Amino acid sequence: MTLVPRLSRAWPFLLATLASVVVFYPSWARLAEIWIKWEQTMSHGLPTAIAYLALLIVHPPLDSSSRWSEKGFYSRLVGGILLIVITFAWAALELVRIDTLAYLTLPVSLFAIAWTLLGLGGALKLIPYLLLLGLSLPIWADLIPILVDVATVVVGSAVSAMGITALIEGSNITLAYGRLVIADGCSGIGFLAIAMVLGAFTAILNDYRWRGWAMIMSCSIVLALVINWVRIIALVLIADWTNMESSLVREHELFGWIVFAAFVLPALALAPVRRRKTLQIGNDHVISYPAFGFIFIALVAGTGAVFMVQAREIEEPPLSISGADFREISAPALPLALQVPDQLEQNFFMEESTEVFVALAQIQRHSPEEKIVPYLPPLVDRDMWFREATPAPGKEIWRRISTPRWVVVSHIYAVGAYRTDTYVKAKLLQLPAIYSGRTRFALISLQAACKTSTCEEALDRIAAFEAETDI
Repeated sequence: MTLVPRLSRAWPFLLATLASVVVFYPSWARLAEIWIKWEQTMSHGLPTAIAYLALLIVHPPLDSSSRWSEKGFYSRLVGGILLIVITFAWAALELVRIDTLAYLTLPVSLFAIAWTLLGLGGALKLIPYLLLLGLSLPIWADLIPILVDVATVVVGSAVSAMGITALIEGSNITLAYGRLVIADGCSGIGFLAIAMVLGAFTAILNDYRWRGWAMIMSCSIVLALVINWVRIIALVLIADWTNMESSLVREHELFGWIVFAAFVLPALALAPVRRRKTLQIGNDHVISYPAFGFIFIALVAGTGAVFMVQAREIEEPPLSISGADFREISAPALPLALQVPDQLEQNFFMEESTEVFVALAQIQRHSPEEKIVPYLPPLVDRDMWFREATPAPGKEIWRRISTPRWVVVSHIYAVGAYRTDTYVKAKLLQLPAIYSGRTRFALISLQAACKTSTCEEALDRIAAFEAETDI
């Protein structure tokens, strides 16, 4: 089969993709930079994007045969209105640099552009390819903590059931000759991403409908999770049998991919293959060239909204905490050291009366390219500390591993004039903060060393401090 009939069906969708890149260029450009960095959680990003374009050409969407295949003006009008709405939503996310949500609007915008240019029938035919493209977005790092927690529960239960002599403290498994930590590298995020990409690739090549998609993607997710759990359990057994001396313990990533290949390659070999019988020259997906007016409006509206709001930003004075009982201290004096990015300016204090320690880290946005709320890694070193409880929102009890030492930590996130106790809410508060023109961010961490194992008195001291201090 020649390339001509394939290109005749592919080029309207390739044109819609190009239009999306032009209208939402800032996000697409940053996404391309992430792809070419080949970071661990995004090593599949660029190959997946290339696979999206390749499948559009060599295995293009078939003609619309559903009741949604009309080419009327009103259907494309609805698509155009949807495109304008998505553009304003993207502009709001772009203003505050909530990159993950901005990236998630890209496949949705591509769907809206396809609807505007080709009608709803053509846009619906593009959905399977957009699902594949969506797997190239940098959403995977946000799943790592969840995967680590699930793996910790499964592996911990399995180790206990097998009767292995081990001390299990959350994600830390201490054996007779050493300790294994179920950290980010044990999340299995790479296995999950690759398995889902392979599943989506297979579904597109076989022209699966929704039931087939649901089945193969569910199987891909379950298979990836099981592979990772088997890998970690096997490493614990090997470490226990060899007194932590096996090279597989050190080369656990290579060992993991060997286990992954042992499971996935037979699954791919057994996967069904359905071939298309014919592909005629011609194209049922007719482009409405007047609909390009909506794309032009989206381009002007999105760029204009971003420019107008950015012009209102003001420089704020640094946040300060003062009081009669406050004295400034050095970072090592904190009961629990925090891992705060270097770009944040830090100060440390202690209130004598309540024995509450305060770590104040803050930053002012100076450029539209910067985020108001910067990326914050896990603030506590989990190799040294274990989170024992979360007695209230924003308050955590941490215990130093293998010691009877507890510390209560309470985080307050200040975004402009707004306050919250979670990092996720702080990200969302960027939007009202930037519309008010105030773009300073501060992380206020309160700490109190526990005098008893219940930490009730430490929690009371922090509560008293919060009630008496204007933060």
